[in-house]
Amino acid sequence: LWDVKLDPLQLYYGIKKGWRTICFEGIKLEVAHVVCRQKGFINATYFNISGFSSVSDHVITQVLCPSTSNYSLYGETNIMRCNISDPVLNETETCTPAKIVCNTNRRKDHPYKGQVYLDKTKTDTPTDGVVKVYLYNEWYPVCRNAAFTKTVSDSICRQYGYTGSQNNWASESSGSPSKMCVIATEYTCTNETGSFECFTHCMIPNKYKLDSYEEHVALICSFNVTKKYLRSGSQAQCALPLNETSHLCPTCKNKSAHDRIIIWLLVGFLLCTISILALFIITLLFCYRKTIKRECCRCCRKIANKMQKIKDDDDSEQNDRTPLNDYQNRRNSLN
Repeated sequence: LWDVKLDPLQLYYGIKKGWRTICFEGIKLEVAHVVCRQKGFINATYFNISGFSSVSDHVITQVLCPSTSNYSLYGETNIMRCNISDPVLNETETCTPAKIVCNTNRRKDHPYKGQVYLDKTKTDTPTDGVVKVYLYNEWYPVCRNAAFTKTVSDSICRQYGYTGSQNNWASESSGSPSKMCVIATEYTCTNETGSFECFTHCMIPNKYKLDSYEEHVALICSFNVTKKYLRSGSQAQCALPLNETSHLCPTCKNKSAHDRIIIWLLVGFLLCTISILALFIITLLFCYRKTIKRECCRCCRKIANKMQKIKDDDDSEQNDRTPLNDYQNRRNSLN
């Protein structure tokens, strides 16, 4: 009881009972969201009638999933946590197969701090694979050591949307032995406490670090319907505080120093650019003022020259009229 198909929408009921078709008439978009998140996607885009005409012998007529404003933050991640009607014979109910189309973005593409992911699955189900946890802005496998118990693996599966783990084993690193993984010297999860809903609830600050280790944890999650009402681990429940850092992280200090160097270089480059731009603007304004002043002086000289020429012309005309005036005066005196 842990796998689901998208087209046609079907739920797996074990080897003997096989797959059961979920009718299109009995679902809403909330159901499509949960199914897509179970498959590893963020949410559903839409759901429609499937192109498959045949249905299973027994069908599920209705599935009700809780409605929430933000499935990425609060939504369920397993359809088995929804209210599912008991399968009935297909002959007694009219059932149209449904098809669900998921958002192409996967949950691991936009992770929160402390999110878990089952990578490199061996089957078509999303229930098994190598455990990876998102810390320090990267995905890291989880080291399998003496501190890692069945209860810890149960908490990983609960955070992933299931009720517990069926089995866990050691998976050797696919790369070199120096491949970093998250190793904890102690977990708060013990064999006596089995109610932890998130793997991050088991992690103790300053009790885990990044280190090279050859054995990584791989596991298979399972779903127990008698425990279905345990809350699944959502981001709102399981996310670690963003300001929490571990001084045991060997690469964090180097990354922080490297980031600080880059930031200071960018700040220096920005200040130099601003200084050069300011100097260019000041020079441009100075040249502009010089040009305006030169043009004004040139205009003033032209006006002064014109005024002087007009004055000279007036003086010349006045001198030309003086003999004529003297002649007229003498003539008038003789008369």
